[in-house]
Amino acid sequence: MACLLAAAVFAVCGAGCAPTDPGEEEKRTMTNAPVYDGVAFSETLWTAPAYEADAERDRSEEIRAIWYTTYYKGEETKAFAYLGIPAGASAENPAPAVLLLHGGAGTAYYEWVEMWVNRGYVALAPDLEGHVPLESGRMSSAPAELYERSAYPAPQNKNYGDAALPLDETWMYYAASTAILGNSLLHSLDMVDRYKIGVCGVSWGGVVTSVVSGYDDRFAFSIPIYCSLNVGEEKGILGDAYRANPAALVWDDDRGLAARETPILFYIANTDSVSACSASSVSETYERCKNARMLIVDGLLHSQYHAATAVETYFFADSIVKNGAAFSAITTEPDQDGTSVVYRGDAAVEATLWYTDAEITQTTPEWSSRRCAVNGTSVAYSVPEGAKYFYIHIDDGGLGISTRVVKL
Repeated sequence: MACLLAAAVFAVCGAGCAPTDPGEEEKRTMTNAPVYDGVAFSETLWTAPAYEADAERDRSEEIRAIWYTTYYKGEETKAFAYLGIPAGASAENPAPAVLLLHGGAGTAYYEWVEMWVNRGYVALAPDLEGHVPLESGRMSSAPAELYERSAYPAPQNKNYGDAALPLDETWMYYAASTAILGNSLLHSLDMVDRYKIGVCGVSWGGVVTSVVSGYDDRFAFSIPIYCSLNVGEEKGILGDAYRANPAALVWDDDRGLAARETPILFYIANTDSVSACSASSVSETYERCKNARMLIVDGLLHSQYHAATAVETYFFADSIVKNGAAFSAITTEPDQDGTSVVYRGDAAVEATLWYTDAEITQTTPEWSSRRCAVNGTSVAYSVPEGAKYFYIHIDDGGLGISTRVVKL
């Protein structure tokens, strides 16, 4: 299918065009096929899909509406997406890129695309539930005011209520496939540096981000916000969904993600247990990954807006693909009997121990805090009696970083 985007604005290469020349610098190895076999994804998903413009739904000269080919029940269908390209991006001056995956009952958000475009990224935000955004829709809009149904077949997110269906008829298979194809589309664009494409997802989109980052090693960075994996035993929307639909546990598998070298930032709330997933389950996934950081935000509200405006997510991406300031990293994690943690980064301004006596996988916890003693890049801590869980947040005067969550 021919690419119909305006060449004067986008200079976009459609399906089948040659990828960007990687240049002389050393490049990381990428695989144009699944790198994990937990679920059987077709290698076809690693080929750039055909796409076409929808000029009537364009948001601006930089943010255009497109439809690209994806698959549902083994047949071709189309997913709506916003594609944003910053001024100055070209084949001669390729830009980094990001794939943006919305949460449940959401859609493609042009404001989120705009935020990344304003930072110099090509951004692709596909709809993952067969929706088309309304012109009046905003990140703060209720679903009825946010989108309408697409004319093209696609499943809706039913919290794994479709898990007993054949795999290629389920929503998660469709969402993951559409996301991987979105990455393949970005790889085909001549103004994109294909070695600098990341993925960022919110809530259910964080689950999809975690899943596809385990199967697709082409991502330069991965940012799951609020939700990830290892939630099958928890109380809450995700844990309840897995227990009610055990066939869906194939998606709660972190072995693919744990095997990847992709830099990951888990950006989560410490009070999200019942509404989404707990800091404990995300921490478990974080601990198993090779190249991960975690930032736990006290009282972070669960919404598309709060996720999209989290500046640390942009700074993390910049640190990977734009030579931005490096994120600190925990080098010695806390444990049940420990008294100090060590991290790599600038000297800490302050460090805080957060602790609770609640069972955080079963209820929304109340957290208490106390200051820790800081000596350079070492932090001493003491956990009060009666605490069941704790973690330490380190503020280095910039972005901050959190340790794993320890169960006592």
